[in-house]
Amino acid sequence: MADRKIRAGYYRRYDRKVVYVISLAIDADTGEESVIWTTYPFADVPKYYTSSKKSFCAFVEVDGERKSKYKRMLNMKISGEAIEQLEEEGFRGPVRKRKNWQLDEAYDSREYQQSLTYHAYAKDLCEHYNFDRNKYRLCVKEKRFVAITKSDFAKLKEDLQFLDNALKTVLTAYRDYFRERFVDGLSIRRYAKAHQLNRGSVDYQQKKFFSALASLLKERDEAEGTCRLLKPVQK
Repeated sequence: MADRKIRAGYYRRYDRKVVYVISLAIDADTGEESVIWTTYPFADVPKYYTSSKKSFCAFVEVDGERKSKYKRMLNMKISGEAIEQLEEEGFRGPVRKRKNWQLDEAYDSREYQQSLTYHAYAKDLCEHYNFDRNKYRLCVKEKRFVAITKSDFAKLKEDLQFLDNALKTVLTAYRDYFRERFVDGLSIRRYAKAHQLNRGSVDYQQKKFFSALASLLKERDEAEGTCRLLKPVQK
């Protein structure tokens, strides 16, 4: 599998963690190809890692089943803010090609309630808010489950309603910030510029918002005696 093509995009590791592949690099001394990647969700101060392409394309055995070490997630698209962050770090963002998408392809499926921590859960809800809201509206309009299962649609609806209600009540102080950042799509840099703030203060505000939302998500699960987080795969 060393000849497998590796492109920029999201990949799910065998242990369910998600990484973002930025590019390939060639060792000047050995000529060996390496994969440059970072963790997802993107950290405020990102770290970048390299794996040999041979290792990246290898197979592992999990619970007696042979699986790809990394599997590409074709349905997960990188956000404009993430592209901007990569470019600020000196990396080139992905080049998008225009395609004539079919209806189902335009709102292709993603996995819901699959985060490992409540902070990641909160960040996932916010960063995919527009995508999830548009998908929900499309399903309601079409009166069918468009590129989504019935169970995932229930999770999607539940998460959207919870977030909307939280912003109207407990998190009302963050409502304008949320709208500008995650509905209107302003990056941290552009939000800071629009409000004449430095990036550090906006980063701090975002951390406070994600922490507050994460606490509400945890409190909901504890009150209902359930857990909507993904359980780590046992090796």
